[in-house]
Amino acid sequence: MANVDPHDILFSIPTLSNELAPLLHVTEQPTEADFFLHEDDWEQMEFFSADRADEVQAALSEYHLFEAAHRTEGGWRKAYLRTLARSTVLNLSVSELASALGCSIGPAPLLHCANTLSGQVQDGFSMALGGNVSLYGLSDGQGIPVLGVSMGPDADNARLIAAFVKLHASHGLILVDWRSQMLLRAANAAGQLDIWRP
Repeated sequence: MANVDPHDILFSIPTLSNELAPLLHVTEQPTEADFFLHEDDWEQMEFFSADRADEVQAALSEYHLFEAAHRTEGGWRKAYLRTLARSTVLNLSVSELASALGCSIGPAPLLHCANTLSGQVQDGFSMALGGNVSLYGLSDGQGIPVLGVSMGPDADNARLIAAFVKLHASHGLILVDWRSQMLLRAANAAGQLDIWRP
């Protein structure tokens, strides 16, 4: 067995949310009907209320410089930890959101790391939009403070854009993709997007 200097271990992704979801211990065997999400994917693509656009753009600009400075051929020497404070994204119940998007409410995400199940998100939910695209998040009884997006293999981007257009029109939401360093600030009825990048 070879010894590895911890300083030589690289990150495989450039950014992580500094705040993981509250988790419940899982006592039953998961099934194919459950919604699985890797811990590193938590809030990698997420909605915010429009009044936080300046804050998100500032974080993206800072992250853009950090990512470039720490990128190497095989990964990143450090990951940018996002520390944006959590606040209400939507003043809706989960059932009202599902109704607005015309989809069903699925189970709370099961977070895992490698082959280890970390737990199930407390007060969480998921919603399959079709085309291997899902929304997931948290409900705190007053609204939805986390609304993220999970894109599976060969995901249909049109499903996500359609949901974004609806949520932007009805609630002014914006959508950030941290890994791609891209912010969707607006959309018109024809589906044309206002995209901002640092």
